[in-house]
Amino acid sequence: MAIGHKKWAQKASKKMEEKGTVGSFTKQSHSAGYSSPLEYARHVMAAPEGEFSPTTRKRAGFAKNINK
Repeated sequence: MAIGHKKWAQKASKKMEEKGTVGSFTKQSHSAGYSSPLEYARHVMAAPEGEFSPTTRKRAGFAKNINK
């Protein structure tokens, strides 16, 4: 898990920097009234499909996976 996981996370981080989306999910979670992006990610993933945009669901899944 260590080597593959690290490279995966580094690639994702680099891609987020290139797209300029670093911190977008954190900002969105704070706007929704959550103090923790991970708590907001759990809320988003537990919500029925269609309640949140596909982009928000992808970001929530990423937040949950990166915090394992």
